[in-house]
Amino acid sequence: MRLVLLASTAIAMGLTGCVSDIQPANAPAQTPKIANPMTAPIQSSNPLLVDWTTPEGAPPYDLIRPEHYEPAFDAALAAARDDYRRISDNASAPTFANTIEAMEMSGRLLDRISATFFNVSSADATPAIQSIEENVAPKLARLSNEIYLDQNLFGRVDQLYKMRETLGLTPEQHRLLSETHKRFVRAGAALNPDARARVAAINEELANLGVTFGQNLLADQKASAVYLSAEEVAGLPDDQRTAAAAGARSAGRDAEYLIPATRSAVEPFLTSAPNRAAREKVWRAFVMRGDNANANDNNATIARMVTLRAERAKLMGATSHAAFQLEDAMAKTPAAADALLMTVITPALLRANEELEDLTAIARQDEISKVEPWDWRYYAEKVRKERFALDEAALKQYFPLDGMVDALFETTNKLYGVTMHERQDIPVYAEGVRVWEVREADGTKIGLFYADWFSRATKSPGAWMNSLRDQSSLRGEMPIVVNNQNLPPAAPGQRVVISIDEAETLFHEFGHALHGLLSKVRYPSLSGTAVPRDFVEFPAQVYEHWVTEPEILRKHARNSKGEPIPEAMLQSLLKAQTFNQGYLTVQQLSSAILDMRLHQMDAVPAGFDVRRWEAEQLKSLGVPEEVGMRHRLAHFSHIFDGGYSAGYYAYTWAEVMDADGFDAFKEAGDIFDPSLARKLRREVLERGNTRDPAESYAAFRGRMPTADALLRNRGLN
Repeated sequence: MRLVLLASTAIAMGLTGCVSDIQPANAPAQTPKIANPMTAPIQSSNPLLVDWTTPEGAPPYDLIRPEHYEPAFDAALAAARDDYRRISDNASAPTFANTIEAMEMSGRLLDRISATFFNVSSADATPAIQSIEENVAPKLARLSNEIYLDQNLFGRVDQLYKMRETLGLTPEQHRLLSETHKRFVRAGAALNPDARARVAAINEELANLGVTFGQNLLADQKASAVYLSAEEVAGLPDDQRTAAAAGARSAGRDAEYLIPATRSAVEPFLTSAPNRAAREKVWRAFVMRGDNANANDNNATIARMVTLRAERAKLMGATSHAAFQLEDAMAKTPAAADALLMTVITPALLRANEELEDLTAIARQDEISKVEPWDWRYYAEKVRKERFALDEAALKQYFPLDGMVDALFETTNKLYGVTMHERQDIPVYAEGVRVWEVREADGTKIGLFYADWFSRATKSPGAWMNSLRDQSSLRGEMPIVVNNQNLPPAAPGQRVVISIDEAETLFHEFGHALHGLLSKVRYPSLSGTAVPRDFVEFPAQVYEHWVTEPEILRKHARNSKGEPIPEAMLQSLLKAQTFNQGYLTVQQLSSAILDMRLHQMDAVPAGFDVRRWEAEQLKSLGVPEEVGMRHRLAHFSHIFDGGYSAGYYAYTWAEVMDADGFDAFKEAGDIFDPSLARKLRREVLERGNTRDPAESYAAFRGRMPTADALLRNRGLN
């Protein structure tokens, strides 16, 4: 069972797992049967508690109502307790089959219900869903504590772990045993009784606080939407102005224009809006989410979470939460992560200050002597137009969403032979969600892919991948994955056009989806994306490279008349790829560095002022006020309700690998090189967490990467 560990958050990343069909040499002829909780409450009228007859066993979202979730969770929690108690109380000596493999078969009903619910709680968090999440999160945390702090159960796992070299296990089974033991130890199972009790209490409180953070942010984001006048939106591109008018009309404010406080709406506005006062208004609304000294303010929640994380780390014998987190990562230590971040941010700061000089020079033409944070994107776009003859609004007309989806699916087909077939018979949880069946070249079904690309008022910010069902040959289950973005929906009769950044995000999230879909493993705990945070981003980030390849764009980047992107525009786009990278890199890395610094505190001082601390840290780093952070702490979902605490550095760590990994295709002279594609699939995507991620990368690339490729990729070398 996996989701019991994740369900207290809006699942920012669907984490899945991996292993072989070979039984250990000393396994009994038949695996002991475990009562299957999937069929226990079969007489219920609750659609979550009966056998699902939907196509491919997909969640029956057409039948599920909010009132079904809590009773289903209660039944599933009870069934999971029974499963684990049966293993814990087993009088027989522990074996891999009756303990480790039995655990992999346990809690299936809870996995199913948790995945179904938390997919909705992040994508369509209505008040009813939020209320359920508040009630369910502590119950799930409590069960997780019960399982991983159970001394009988840990004793069985620990006994097997100490005997692991004598059990005749396959490499994948060896990995599963080691990872299972590690989960127990890192949950506090080896601590004394008082420490175990305190860790359990901390875990439960953190689960509640994570829910509070996410719900506060969603509420404040909704309340921070900005209504503008016709004068304030004058000069905006037609598609932005039309979408803003439609948003205001849907809110009953026909004479105004709505700019939601979401990145997908705000960044295009800041890039295009000539009205400086309106830019400031929108920028302030966006960057202050969660930090408005109102009922949705997140600062007290942050201070409490950091305090609890530091206390838990000390109980676990670590010097800090960051040290504890990175013990189970590729980086291993905060010092290693910090070293990489500083290696990259140093040249990025130099470049950002050069970029600021360029922006200031062009801003003076508008009699602006000092560029402010709300000016940066607007004047950067002017510099880009001047330097590369590239206009963002004109460029977007060649990036229709449907065309980029076609590009995505063709890329996948060329690399892996995989084909996509849209299904109209699969129930979905919200309007606009689409579903595809994913097949091998020979027609064999791989899994289902749900696409939820558009924003809604009830949707968490950002973009992410969820798993509705993990691939597992032990359970006989094919994967179901979901991609989420927050693209503004088009006005009626209009097509959806997206920016190049949004197109890269489309490819990025599908890279995560492929990691889950192409998994070929036995055990769900090791399946697909169930890898360390600083490796899980590699398959996603390497996939971004294909979207800007000329071979892809010449075919799929087309305007509403079907005309391909002009060659001059394409060449300008390629030349401009490293433009403004100082600004973008400093924004991202300042967030990563503050995440690491915050979680290296051994204690949080009384009266800790999150906003002041954030400002002091940025000043000490030398981050220009005009640049700032990509994610301010008050709305930093990744680290406070998304599982990336002391882990946002992972994007940069993985970029070292993705830049170096894509270099392999360029060195081969074919971005679809069949041999490399097979190796990437076989050695990375199919492997999950069945071996150390460094081994997987080296098996694909033949060696480990260095930061040089990343610096070249960003034009900072």
